[in-house]
Amino acid sequence: MLIIIAFILAVILLQKVKILPGFKDIFKPKDVLIENTPLLIKEIREMAQMITVTAFDEVVTDSAKAGTMDVVKAITGISLTPFSPPYDRLVIVARGKVMAGTDLKMLEETDISVTGDSVSVRLPQARILDVIINPSDFSTFTETGEWSNDAVTKVKINARRKMEERALQNNILPMAENRSRLLMENFLKSAGFKKVYIYN
Repeated sequence: MLIIIAFILAVILLQKVKILPGFKDIFKPKDVLIENTPLLIKEIREMAQMITVTAFDEVVTDSAKAGTMDVVKAITGISLTPFSPPYDRLVIVARGKVMAGTDLKMLEETDISVTGDSVSVRLPQARILDVIINPSDFSTFTETGEWSNDAVTKVKINARRKMEERALQNNILPMAENRSRLLMENFLKSAGFKKVYIYN
């Protein structure tokens, strides 16, 4: 019994000198402690590239050049066959994906402002982060005549550019920006901020 009384007295004494919290303070809501801005920037930057929209597409691209028989006729004046096509043609179908989002490594300290439990973040503009067309995603639709590896590569590069242009025409960047703002808002609220303002 004496041990219990001594224990209670020790607890009361420690509470008086503020070493232990009072009983009512145990259940009292705690103030939200928010990390300072440099640490918050470091944490956000570690998320690196935030890919928020991926657009899958299929494009057709082609190239044409003077046919072999046409070149022989131009040099010699002799037509080897009247039925030879005047142009060699290469038509390629490409399937791939365009990924857009926000590069968080571009965030600067001036882009984030923290006041108490409020934070405002100016996100970098959304941009195309990558266009992926794997070698197996290309198929030849038409090929007449002979084509060098360099010529085929140029057609494939053109397919990649065309896919990116189509994604931009379909407003991939505004969609990516909206999604980036939403994801960043959710991230900061889960970090403890009560008021979150995100803009570009």
